[in-house]
Amino acid sequence: MGGEKVQEDPVFKEILIRIAGEHGYEVASALVGNEMTDEELAKRTGIRVNLVRKILYDLYDNRVVGYRRIRDENSGWYIYYWRIEPERALEFFDNNKRLLLQKLQERLEQERNPMFFICASGCSKLPFDLAAENDFKCPKCEGELKPFDNSDIVTALERQIESLKEHLAGS
Repeated sequence: MGGEKVQEDPVFKEILIRIAGEHGYEVASALVGNEMTDEELAKRTGIRVNLVRKILYDLYDNRVVGYRRIRDENSGWYIYYWRIEPERALEFFDNNKRLLLQKLQERLEQERNPMFFICASGCSKLPFDLAAENDFKCPKCEGELKPFDNSDIVTALERQIESLKEHLAGS
């Protein structure tokens, strides 16, 4: 997996964000083509070293990164050098594209089926049955619930699904 693919592929970015958050993507991108310690990653990304470590463990648990350790002769402590595991990351990427596709299709189905209602404050979007149960009053602010046009959400989900299907066809 080339560095450009990791950094430019929106699907891979989405998967990394789901694993380890927005900062997880930053950490993984910094590791592309490099091997670094957690302290070096913290300096390069501007993310606190404790958070970098947590992200690295999450990425390691998902087999996206690996490490090698070396004992420091002076301190006796181990130093961990982290790197992207290209083959494992690609395998994880391919497996998760299918899972992401399934989740997006489920969400699209949810968005297409019921009619939604929302209050002027935008507290929460409710399907018709819940809006009716609440006499078309928002359960949070008591504001009047009005029909919500979710066609933009449906269109965005359809685009994401189509893009993901193209990625899967190219795998």
